[in-house]
Amino acid sequence: MESFLDKLLAGQEAATPPPDDAGGAAAAGLPGPPSGPGAPRIAVYDTLTSPPRVLSIEDQDLPALIASLAEKTYHYCREQGGQVPYTVIRELIENLMHAYFRDVVITILDGGQVIRISDHGPGVQDKERAFLPGFTTATPVQRQVIRGVGSGLPIARESLNFLRGVLTVEDNLGGGAVFTISLPSRPAGETAPLPRARAEVKLTMRQKKVLVLLMELGSAGPTAIGKELGIAPATAYRELGLLEKAGLIHSVGDGKRALAEEGLNLLDSIF
Repeated sequence: MESFLDKLLAGQEAATPPPDDAGGAAAAGLPGPPSGPGAPRIAVYDTLTSPPRVLSIEDQDLPALIASLAEKTYHYCREQGGQVPYTVIRELIENLMHAYFRDVVITILDGGQVIRISDHGPGVQDKERAFLPGFTTATPVQRQVIRGVGSGLPIARESLNFLRGVLTVEDNLGGGAVFTISLPSRPAGETAPLPRARAEVKLTMRQKKVLVLLMELGSAGPTAIGKELGIAPATAYRELGLLEKAGLIHSVGDGKRALAEEGLNLLDSIF
């Protein structure tokens, strides 16, 4: 993991196997990402009185598709002035693995404060337990791409609670599920707060690695951070405390931290 972080912080891209690689997605039993008319789409509503801007998202494999969808959804959300955290968007898009990205539509509404993610997969039968840690329908094949331990939806909901937001799930028309992320609407004329000036925050390389890990993992505590970076849990705890004091991360319970908006803004400026 540390070598990956070093590459990422150095601005290098991790190598990906070619499509015909014997150890690639097809050999591992993973379906190819949908393309053409079946590719995931992002619909951005500038207003509800005009047609949305619709963008079709395609990529070479499922991990790359997840990354592209998360990054582009976050970009268009922020473009509209929305405050939905990247970690929440990423968790919900990873959750689409359960539907193998069948007929995915991501809708951005209300100035980026509402994101609706729909699919025509198997749906969510037990909607209450789906938000409890440890409940999952992930298969061994799906776990090659996502964690699959039943942590995604609980992390997303707790992160939104911190921002007075909510996460709900409903049945989609014709089968499947619709997840809706909702943050409080902004008063008329109010704009998104400007990110903190970069010069105000000076981080060590290790602290930057902690932020990158939290972006990748969604949330983590000092034990997990220490293991990934090869440092003592006490050292990781101290680094997390300093980052939280700086407003870059926030607590999500059970000793774990997740990226705050300031942390996401800072990572955006770094990468």
